[in-house]
Amino acid sequence: MRTEDRNAVYRLALGVTGVFSLGLFLGWPLAVVGAVFTALFLQAPTALPLAAFAKLFVFSIALMFVSFLLSSVFAPYPVVFLILVAIGIILSFIWSVSGAGVLPGVIALMGALMIPNLVLQSPDLALVLVFWIPLNLLFAGFVSTLMFTLIPAAPQNATQGKAASAADFDKHRRIVRMSLVTVPFALAFFVSGASALLVLFFVALLSQQLAAMPAAGKAVAKAMLTANLLGAAASIICYEVNVIAPVILTPILLCFFACVTLGALGKSQIPLAAAAGSALTTVLIVYGGSISPFSDEADVKSITRVLQVASAALFVIIAYVVVDEFWPEKKRENPVNA
Repeated sequence: MRTEDRNAVYRLALGVTGVFSLGLFLGWPLAVVGAVFTALFLQAPTALPLAAFAKLFVFSIALMFVSFLLSSVFAPYPVVFLILVAIGIILSFIWSVSGAGVLPGVIALMGALMIPNLVLQSPDLALVLVFWIPLNLLFAGFVSTLMFTLIPAAPQNATQGKAASAADFDKHRRIVRMSLVTVPFALAFFVSGASALLVLFFVALLSQQLAAMPAAGKAVAKAMLTANLLGAAASIICYEVNVIAPVILTPILLCFFACVTLGALGKSQIPLAAAAGSALTTVLIVYGGSISPFSDEADVKSITRVLQVASAALFVIIAYVVVDEFWPEKKRENPVNA
């Protein structure tokens, strides 16, 4: 493995495990979200500039408060409430696809999905979430910056930067496609009265990852399905080990091992390498969500979480395949003109 790849794996393992461990020790709400944010920051080739992070932090605070206020006002009016949720999802995709990036898009979708859902359950708890999502983001940004300082990354050249930023797709078409995938799931989730917040977080993450894919079609769906199956399998193994050795050190070591293993897999040349990043976030959400603070009835949470996340992933991926079949990312070539 190249030195730069090895350093990237070290950054990922130390940073994510640090945030995950402190969340367990301090018992702060939604510590899993902070660990996932850290993983997203550290999977980038370079550290996020301070000015960009400051804008992202301020944006997250403002977005959560606006979402909380609108949800609180319109909660008594179900039809208007659902319309606002749909509008929030569409605006999230417009912003992310237009150049904001995956992480800002995830935060926007969290504001469009998680805050309104929690307002319907408990406005007081929703207000707590309004503060804790930006705080998790702040801590994740601090830790990721520290990791890039302690283990520097090789500077990107201009060619790499241009290649990474090139968008070879119709932005408007992708916004409509991803809205058709995500809005039906969200409406079904709200109408059914479901309340699994981490499932909404997972869907926000999965939807934005799909929206950021440079390719399209069944290959993307297959890659995402593979990543989530890999992550679910790793989560079950981690949970079973945790049952055998139920001490605080066990999840910390398991998190570190998962980050090293999947980080190294992502830097390898085997076919599963592309699935490693998404698999890691799935592990953090499924396994971390089962043992983190506010996860009551932990003995049944693991399999329940796996089933919830698997159902959500299947819904989104199948919807993606159906939308791609009838409205592909790019217009297919006309065989008559071939």
